[in-house]
Amino acid sequence: MVHIGVQVNYTLLLEKLKERNISSYQLSKDYKIPHKTIYNVCHGKMITLETLAKLAYVLNCNIGELVQFEYTITKEE
Repeated sequence: MVHIGVQVNYTLLLEKLKERNISSYQLSKDYKIPHKTIYNVCHGKMITLETLAKLAYVLNCNIGELVQFEYTITKEE
């Protein structure tokens, strides 16, 4: 059996938000993205695909331009 661990890297997303001067307050107020979601992004935790799609819309880009995935693969015998 193979176990695939996935870690999401949101560095690209955070950089785009900073470049465009979009704050977490603005995301919450204008786009109804909860503060908890921004906390999760800042701490490398999972968020929903729907939320990621909303962030891509806000930033006018594709989801692939916002995240990178890092994998840890372990094989059990």
